[in-house]
Amino acid sequence: MKLKNLYLISMALLAGSLFAGCNDDTETFDNQVYVNASVKTSNILLKATMPNTESSFQIAIAKPENEQVTISLKADPSLTTTYNAAYYSNAEALPEGYYSIPSPQTTILPGSILSEDVIVKFNNLDKLDDEKIYVLPVTIDQASIGILQSARTMYYVLKGAALINVVANIDQNSIYVNWTTPDVVNDMKQMSAEALIRVSEFGKMLSTIMGIEGKFLLRVGDSGIPDNQLQLATGSGNITSSDLAIPLNEWTHIAVTYDSEAKKAIIYINGKNKLEATLDYGPVNWGETKTDEGNGFWIGHSYNYDRWLSGDISECRVWNRVLTQEEINSKDHFYEVLPESEGLVAYWKFNDKAGNLILDHTNNGNNATAEKAITWVDVELPVK
Repeated sequence: MKLKNLYLISMALLAGSLFAGCNDDTETFDNQVYVNASVKTSNILLKATMPNTESSFQIAIAKPENEQVTISLKADPSLTTTYNAAYYSNAEALPEGYYSIPSPQTTILPGSILSEDVIVKFNNLDKLDDEKIYVLPVTIDQASIGILQSARTMYYVLKGAALINVVANIDQNSIYVNWTTPDVVNDMKQMSAEALIRVSEFGKMLSTIMGIEGKFLLRVGDSGIPDNQLQLATGSGNITSSDLAIPLNEWTHIAVTYDSEAKKAIIYINGKNKLEATLDYGPVNWGETKTDEGNGFWIGHSYNYDRWLSGDISECRVWNRVLTQEEINSKDHFYEVLPESEGLVAYWKFNDKAGNLILDHTNNGNNATAEKAITWVDVELPVK
């Protein structure tokens, strides 16, 4: 009797599954509208330098209709719960005011299977918390024919981006700049220089970050000081302090500002004012392309090829104004700035993955060249 009952139950379950399968096939083969995307999620990365963006998708049907198909769409924050259940996420619904759907109605013309693009605009994304995940479900609200329930919604997922994905390892390497527009870095009565570095090894008397030997140079170590101590070496004397120790194997942001009229230099490490000093050097002139081993502006080199920087480098910048401490510590400043920022005259991100070439991301065209092939390193910065 138990075996007979088990058999009947099994047959009933099989019949139910076949019936369900028939329903699925009916839904699949009926001419219904659906979101035309192989993946029903689209990622929008939150970046301070990209507060506004837009995305698009299309609505489709399996076969053309003889009459126009009309479709209306809407944002439906309540579907965030559905998204979280499907993707094991803890996303929040994207608040109103950060998005718009300019044309929430679209059509599929007779004889066609695709609608025009449905545009979704996002704005003020730099005001969102990049430590959170936000979701904007955009769903088919109504249509003049049936709607495929399993594919009626596009989920836009907004989350913080890794601002730096690639850096350059310049161990035993050096980089010079082809100054096609040298005037932008000459006669700088005010200036700032920055770099993001990760030193993997000290042990040499001198390691170079950037500048011109004997004139205005940012370097680490020297005779009589520790080999991990930052130093601003100029033609009017050197500036350093025991407070300027650089950590090993840690990403460290270096910034130096100089005002020739105020005769004042400030050195920052990770946004902290570590040293203020009087410096009577005059305007800085960095627009010299190398003529031999020791001359001109270099990154990771000064005087001779033994003074390379052992480690990784990124976000090298030159400004023709003095950055404030508030600017240096502004959100994500260590990792990226807008190329069109006021006073930014040279900007080498070191993320090119292009052999020996390092692009200048300003409009000044002062690209850099490595003496040897660069080793490109994949990273995710800032570390979350």
